[in-house]
Amino acid sequence: MFNAKIFLICILFSIIEASSDRKLKYWLISCEFNGCTYAFNTCFNCIGENNCKECISSTHQGCSICANDIFNEDLMEVIDGVNYLVCDPIHLIQTKVCHLFCRGQFKTTGQCVRVNNIPVCECSSESLTTLTSTTTKESTTSNESSGGFSGTLNISFGIPYGYQKFFTLPDGDLVRGSSSNFIEVRSMEDGSLKKTLTSSYVNPNVFGILSNGDLIAGYASNKTLLVWDLNGTENESLKRIMQTTDSFQYLTVLENDDLAIAQNQYPYDIIIRSSQNGMIKKILAGHKDIVYQIIELPNGNLLSCSYDKTVKEWNLTSGLVLKSLMLTSHGSSMALLKNGNLAVGQLDGTISIWNLESDFLIRNLIGHLGKICYHDCLQILENGDLLSASYDRTIKVWNVYDGIIKNSYRFLVHQIGTLPSGNFIGSSSIQILVWN
Repeated sequence: MFNAKIFLICILFSIIEASSDRKLKYWLISCEFNGCTYAFNTCFNCIGENNCKECISSTHQGCSICANDIFNEDLMEVIDGVNYLVCDPIHLIQTKVCHLFCRGQFKTTGQCVRVNNIPVCECSSESLTTLTSTTTKESTTSNESSGGFSGTLNISFGIPYGYQKFFTLPDGDLVRGSSSNFIEVRSMEDGSLKKTLTSSYVNPNVFGILSNGDLIAGYASNKTLLVWDLNGTENESLKRIMQTTDSFQYLTVLENDDLAIAQNQYPYDIIIRSSQNGMIKKILAGHKDIVYQIIELPNGNLLSCSYDKTVKEWNLTSGLVLKSLMLTSHGSSMALLKNGNLAVGQLDGTISIWNLESDFLIRNLIGHLGKICYHDCLQILENGDLLSASYDRTIKVWNVYDGIIKNSYRFLVHQIGTLPSGNFIGSSSIQILVWN
C-alpha cells in the first residue's frame, strides 16, 4: 500500500511538473493520504456542492480537506477564462472525482478529457436542477396535506452520555437506556425526566412492553432481564430478575408475551424466552451474523434482518426457516408496509422493497449516500409513505410505489421511532428531536 501511494504521488508530480503553471492544482494528494477514496463510491449520487462536500467529509475525519480541495477554485486550471478541475482520464479514481465534482455543479455526470492538451474534468450539459426543484415542490404539497412527515421540529432537548437506545411507551413517554445502571423515563411533552429506574445491573440496551404494561429491559453487561412496574415508586418498581446467557442486540415482545432476543455475539441465534421466568422455549438457528431487527408477522411467523445479508422468515412452532431473502448488502433495519410488502434498509444505503408472498424484489429505493442506521430506522407514515434515516445525515420520505424521494431533511440521527401521538422521534448523540 505504501509503495502504491509513492507511485501515485510520483505520477502526480510528473503531471504537475508538465503543466505550464507549476502551482499545486491537484486535489489528489489530500484525498489519497486522508483515505477518502471510499467516499467516491459512497457519494456517487450527491447533489449540489454542499451536499457532496458534506458526504465526502462524513466518511473520514480528514476528508473535509479532500472535499474542500476538490471544489477549491484556487486549485483549478483556468482555460479561456473558465475554471476546470484537474483530472487525468487514465486514472479511475480521478474519473470518479470528476463525476462528484459535476454532481456538485448540479450536472448529471462528467468525464476527464483534454482541453488545450491539459487533462481536466468536463461536465455534461444535462442538469439536475430541474429534477431537484420539481421533486421538492411535489413533496411539500403531499406531506402537508396527507398525514406525512413535515420535518417541522416540535421539541428538542439535550441528552447526557451520548446516544443510548430509546423505546417509546404507550402513554407517550420515552424510555432511554444508559451505559450505567439506570433507565430514564422522560416526558415527551417537554423532555423532562419523570423518573429513574436504578438497579445493580449495567447497560440496559433493549426494551419491550408486556401486555400488562410492565417494562422489560435487557442489561448487556450482566446478560440479565429485569421487569419493571412503571406505575410503582422508584424504590418499588423492580418486579423480577431473570439471569440469561444472552448478548442482547435486539428484543421484540411477541403477541403471547414471549421474548424474541437477537444476539450480538456468535452463534447469532434468536432466543425465544418466557417473559415470566426467562426459560428458553425455542432457539432459531441459521443466521451467520448479527440480527439487527425482529418483526412478528400477523400470521405469527417472525422476520429477522441480519448483517449476514439475509432476511429470514421463521416458523415459531417448528423453529425452522421458511424463506431467506438475499440482500445485496448488510441488513440494518426493516418495516412492514401498509400493503403487506417489506422494506429492508441496507448498509450500502439501498432500501429494498419485497413481496413476502412471492419473495420477489419489487424495487430498490436509491438516494441515501450512507448506511441506513441500525435501530428501527425505517418507519411507516400514516399516508403509507416510508420514512428512512441514514448516516448520510438525512431523513428521507419515499413514495414506496414508484420509488420517488418526496422530501429530504438534514438531520443526523442514530435511531427513529413513532410516538402514540403520531409524531416522530429521533436521537442523535447530543439531543432528542420530536417532529410533527
